[in-house]
Formats: sequence, C-alpha cells, structure tokens
Amino acid sequence: MTEATLTADISIIKSQVEAEIIKYQSEIYLCQAKIHALDVFGNSDTVQNWLVEKNPALDGFTPSELLDSPAGLNRVIDLVNAIKHGIYM
Repeated sequence: MTEATLTADISIIKSQVEAEIIKYQSEIYLCQAKIHALDVFGNSDTVQNWLVEKNPALDGFTPSELLDSPAGLNRVIDLVNAIKHGIYM
C-alpha cells in the first residue's frame, strides 16, 4: 500500500466517522428538544406534531429542521421555555 493510498483511505474513514458523529449528535439534539417540549406540552403526540410544524418564531422553520447544530437546539429550547413561561404562544 502506498502512502497516497493510505492517506486517501484515512481521509475516507475520517469522513465516514464524522458523518456518523453528526448523525448521532442530531439524534441527541432531537432527544433533548423532546424532553424539554414534553415538559411543556404534556404528551409525546403533541410534541411530535409541534416538532414538524413550521413556526414563525423560528423564521418559518420547523423545530426539527434546526436540530442539526448546538445553535439550532438552543433556539428550539429557548422557544420551548418562552412557551412554558407564557412569553410566546
């Protein structure tokens, strides 16, 4: 195996691992959002519906569309907290 081949293989493996990490991180963000939303909405069906509805407070995105980054998770949790405290309905 040449050094170039080894470097290419490492690059491919690194990309695959990074993709898996992103996938699992997004799943963790979704779970965190669900936990916070369940505390406010009371049942999982309502939470699931809320996660997939476009929301003007999220610039027209659905909450689930934003759950691919820490910043998106924070926006969703901030909105859930605002709803919980009656700041946003």
